Amino acid sequence: MSKAKHCCDLQESNVHGQGIFAIRDLPAGQKLFETHSSVTDVRQWVNLVPNCLYNHSDTPNCGSVTEGKWKFLVTLRDIQEGEELLVDYREDPDLEQPQPEWQ
Repeated sequence: MSKAKHCCDLQESNVHGQGIFAIRDLPAGQKLFETHSSVTDVRQWVNLVPNCLYNHSDTPNCGSVTEGKWKFLVTLRDIQEGEELLVDYREDPDLEQPQPEWQ
């Protein structure tokens, strides 16, 4: 799975603060970019800003995939230009877990 060339931008989000948005159509199964790196063998993750600024959703269009000491954002379905990239944080216990007031 090869990584996508520049595919996204940071924009204001209707979900929360800022989010990551597709600037072109993206196919399902596309590895987009690194979002976190592990600095120790006990999996203490470091956020890679701005790549880690995707928002949580109960209906995600992307997922977090761990490969060695890196986490990547991967599309779960075709995404249209202008769509916000959203991840269900509950699917990856290493991520901050959703709070009741989150969408």
